[in-house]
Amino acid sequence: MTSERRGEVREGVGVRFAAPLLACSVPFLLLSSAIRVEMNSLGLYARGFRVYGVSHVTGLSMDYLEQAASRLIHYFNSLVDSPQMVVSHADGISFELFHDYELIHLADVKVLFAANSVVQACSLLLVVAIVLAGLSLGRRADVLVGLQRGAIATLVLLAASAMAFVVDFGQMFVVFHLVAFDNPFWLLDPLTDYLVMLFPFGFWQDMFLIAGASTGLAAGGLYVFTTRSIAGSRRPGTNRPRPTAERP
Repeated sequence: MTSERRGEVREGVGVRFAAPLLACSVPFLLLSSAIRVEMNSLGLYARGFRVYGVSHVTGLSMDYLEQAASRLIHYFNSLVDSPQMVVSHADGISFELFHDYELIHLADVKVLFAANSVVQACSLLLVVAIVLAGLSLGRRADVLVGLQRGAIATLVLLAASAMAFVVDFGQMFVVFHLVAFDNPFWLLDPLTDYLVMLFPFGFWQDMFLIAGASTGLAAGGLYVFTTRSIAGSRRPGTNRPRPTAERP
């Protein structure tokens, strides 16, 4: 075997072993991207306010509610130091929107969103790097298989999550908070704490469904694309990819 041929075989084997890493990165990329879009979507916040009658529950106008949502988005993106803001009811009495313990909880939520952004960035970097490396080495088939398996893994994880959602979303919601937060400040009173008035339980159910649906659509689209591409590469008359390793 020539040195050039050995180099090609080593490169092919490297891409082949990177395919599982590519498959593992895809679910993280798709879900973290969906969460980040939701976090920054003022339209989704406003929809929740309308659907759950938040203006009636809080006594705050839609203008104030949208300002509060916008400030939260800016806070989660570190564009303002605090989510706190002064609002007023129709009677003109002004007050600060959040209690101190609500601000502590929002700081904890911000840490989670920051971690999600790191996951998104790292998974995106891995996916792009492996895809480009594979294509540059002529290993398109390996890249497609890795992406296809990543799409399948995403759909399987979503199916498992959907079962937990259907069985008892409330319990799943509580368990998530117990795992994610090391303090009791997420236990809020819907009669006195505006944070839970702004975002009632139903709002989080909707956000979970929307994130799952958007992730599922992205994974489904990726699966269809890769499956068709793999099938197309196997048709008679098409150029077959080079093997990833030389047989002894």
